[in-house]
Amino acid sequence: MSSHLRHIAVACSIAVTIAATTHARGSDAVEPLQAQSQAPAAAAIWIGHEAEVETHLRDANVSHLEDIGTGVTNPQRGHLDSAQSFDSLVWKPIAPGRRAGHWESYKSEIAAYELDKLLRLQMVPPAVERQIDGEEGAAIIWLSGIKSVKQSGGKVPNGPVWSRAIRRMQTFDDLIGNPDRNGGNILIGRPGELILIDHSRAFVESSRLPWRIERVDADLWGRIQSLTREDLDRVLGPWMSGGAIDAVMERRARMTTDVDRLIAKNGRARVVVD
Repeated sequence: MSSHLRHIAVACSIAVTIAATTHARGSDAVEPLQAQSQAPAAAAIWIGHEAEVETHLRDANVSHLEDIGTGVTNPQRGHLDSAQSFDSLVWKPIAPGRRAGHWESYKSEIAAYELDKLLRLQMVPPAVERQIDGEEGAAIIWLSGIKSVKQSGGKVPNGPVWSRAIRRMQTFDDLIGNPDRNGGNILIGRPGELILIDHSRAFVESSRLPWRIERVDADLWGRIQSLTREDLDRVLGPWMSGGAIDAVMERRARMTTDVDRLIAKNGRARVVVD
């Protein structure tokens, strides 16, 4: 196993589990979003249906909320009257602020999804802002029948088929300053597919990189390099302060320095992987 896979496996085994178990439940069929084929169905059922999913999250009536009983941020499951696309959402009304030494905000959940869309990462489930019972929060699609790394034994899948997803996850976490990636908030889809959840502690005002960079995915890295401050202001501005956006730019600069240093040492082909 390579050093970066050992690193993430250890991190996942020792980190506290938060809300990923809220996304795993029975194997209810989700129509019409899931592809019909003999190949394993993708866990990212929202791809190609983002506008439909966002509208349903924002407008569908919530019949009742159910305490899930797991996760330090106390997420709830919201059951929807209409199941035209999916029948439940994850409800996280976490007001922006510091709790137990951590910055937390429901707005960070939405920012992570919006940045995922901008980067065409397709790993972060849809999240929108809405009100339920007079309270504002993030409504996130509830994914059915998907287990987290923790629920699957605590080890991140390894091998060539998973390498790209792991590189992309680590690069995204570095960019958004997510200090809380652990085995409970990495969901395992079909071979090579990881779904990233629980970003309420991301977008801190710090230039620290949560992961040490060893390799980056060429397509994703190119899109990250192309980001402008205007892009980030447009996509992230509704959800966070200018200081938090400054920190994204600062982390991108640190990432660029690290990647350039690795390229100088090892050659581009071994660092920026197609």
